[in-house]
Amino acid sequence: MMDDNKQLAQRIDGAIQSASQEVTNLRSELSATSRRLAELGATDSSASMLETLQHNHNVLLREEVAQLQEEVHLLRQMKDMLSKDLEETQGGCSADVLSATELRVQLAQKEQDLDRAKEALQAMKSDRKRLKAEKADLVNQMQQLYATLESREEQLRDFIRNYEQHRKESEDAVKALAKEKDLLEREKWDLRRQTKEATEHTGMLRSQLDLKENRIKELEAELAMAKQSLATLTKDVPKRHSLAMPTEAVVNGNNQEWVMQADLPLTAAIRQSQQTLYVHSGHPTDRQVAAVRVSPCHSRQPSIISDASAMEGDRSSTPSDINSPRHRTHSLCNVRSLEDLEEAKRKKKKEKMGLGSLSRVFARGKQRKSLDPGLFDDSDSLSSPTRRSLSLSDGSEDQLDRLQQVELARTTPMSQWRAGTVQAWLEVVMAMPMYIRTCSENVKSGRVLLGLTDEDLELGLGVSSVMHCRKLRLAIEDYRDAESGKELSKAADLDHHWVAKAWLSDVGLPQYSQAFHTHLVDGRLLNSLTRRDLERYLNITKKSHQASLLLGIELLQLLHFDKEVLQARRIQCEHQNADPLVWTSHRVVKWIRDIDLKEFADSLLHSGIHGAVMVLDPAFSTDAMATALGIPSSKHMVRRHLDEELKTLLGSVFVFQPPSGFSPKNHSERDLNCHSNYGSLPREVRDHTPPRTEGSPIHRYSSIEITNV
Repeated sequence: MMDDNKQLAQRIDGAIQSASQEVTNLRSELSATSRRLAELGATDSSASMLETLQHNHNVLLREEVAQLQEEVHLLRQMKDMLSKDLEETQGGCSADVLSATELRVQLAQKEQDLDRAKEALQAMKSDRKRLKAEKADLVNQMQQLYATLESREEQLRDFIRNYEQHRKESEDAVKALAKEKDLLEREKWDLRRQTKEATEHTGMLRSQLDLKENRIKELEAELAMAKQSLATLTKDVPKRHSLAMPTEAVVNGNNQEWVMQADLPLTAAIRQSQQTLYVHSGHPTDRQVAAVRVSPCHSRQPSIISDASAMEGDRSSTPSDINSPRHRTHSLCNVRSLEDLEEAKRKKKKEKMGLGSLSRVFARGKQRKSLDPGLFDDSDSLSSPTRRSLSLSDGSEDQLDRLQQVELARTTPMSQWRAGTVQAWLEVVMAMPMYIRTCSENVKSGRVLLGLTDEDLELGLGVSSVMHCRKLRLAIEDYRDAESGKELSKAADLDHHWVAKAWLSDVGLPQYSQAFHTHLVDGRLLNSLTRRDLERYLNITKKSHQASLLLGIELLQLLHFDKEVLQARRIQCEHQNADPLVWTSHRVVKWIRDIDLKEFADSLLHSGIHGAVMVLDPAFSTDAMATALGIPSSKHMVRRHLDEELKTLLGSVFVFQPPSGFSPKNHSERDLNCHSNYGSLPREVRDHTPPRTEGSPIHRYSSIEITNV
């Protein structure tokens, strides 16, 4: 019995030790698994999944460990009890020997305890197997995670490698684009310079071509007249001689309009040929004719065709030459009966009555086949053979017609203009041919034009641009003032070509030439510009450029927009450092080079620094000039030298104070947008215009220059 108890105790001790060893192994495996999971969690992108698996595994292990600890505790209690029984048995208490019945009972209890211990061991073994299976599953999952991590790491390396390669390629492409941009910028400025030179050369060639074309047309007309004279003299000399006598009687009467005009534009060659024909004709009685009627084509030539011909005609038609044989011979070729002349006059009146005032102006270029200056001075027309001999192309005739209408606009008040004059003025003087069609439909005379409001300009003429509307309004108001006896303002002499090209180049801001040219900014419109207009309509947002333009306008206001005075003052100071108020931007650059600052001179190009800025701007200083030149602040000696030279230049400058309302600050406050009432400019604006001297209406229009024909 005692041997059985000892064996049972030994088996229980062995079971307890094996259970403890298994618990220890499980704990070591759990710690190793946790450590590995922690290492994987530091490098794995899917850390959340690993943490979840680790947490579940830890929970299972903790439950199993707790169960095993309870079983171990029970086994230890059983061991203590058995040990205690064994000690009591070995104590040799013979007096207290248990009975066989009690021993059987104890044996049964021990067997039951042993069965429970066996069941516990069996459960522990099954749990151990289950844990091993779970461990194998966890190992497989870890292997899969390792494989996934390795693939992700490889993808990440590939991505980093490709990113570095693309970044290097992008940097190389950006450098190449920067070099190409610099090259294109240089090419752009070279092309702009070449374009400017080509434009100037083209303008010069165009003016020469116009002069040559006018001269050719004049010579063609004179050649046609010479041919007609030659044909008439050679074919019908006796008939002309018979018709000359009654004509002489008519001329010697009260009809003085038939006498040859004093401005007969015949060249010396034609007169010599007529004299030669007359000498060979053999009719000495023609020398007694005092004055004869001449053709309207010879009576007056438009002054805008050739001033040289007009001067020659004046010299050739002096009173001493009127009775000469050459004039009498020339008159014979153009004499007609009074009936023919009256019939031609009636035909022309019927043609005029069949067309409206505006349609007649535009229909002349389409219906007529010959140059007929008589339409402009109400003289008689030529007969059909002469018209056929003097026929020109429709385009040339229309151009001459427009130029004659412009000449009429120069010498006539606006209230006396007709529809053709209004259209020619709008197209040539104002450079607005885009509004000709609506003008021909709605404006029939200059008086109607004077009465137009800004709403009429917008709706009737289709003027949608605010700047174009203001330009027309300022011009109309200027002509309205001229109706009262004043002269047109000097600003009327400054067209938009001069403003966009010459003036912007003088103030050093030629980069805005296209915007000024698009809005057709002329002298009047330039005088009305404010800082808000520059920013809103001309897209000039830089404050220094706005101030430069406004100070340039103030200089023109000081000189009453007289560009001849301005040019004369600039010529005087071109080679001496005096009168910096009128210096252009190019003259300032020349002065910078003269004071030994050549390396900084090019920085002033397109900067807007000109003489008016240096003199009239109170905020302009040496620091501002040094900043514009790009002189570093560390070069104190260069800045001191610039300060001394600038003080020397500006020390003796005296500026006349401009009239009230001419400062750039007042420019920024005024708003000259077109208003919807009659005479839409504010009264204070008209009061601030430069004073004009009195003069006759005919004399005051003679100063208009036409530069955009």
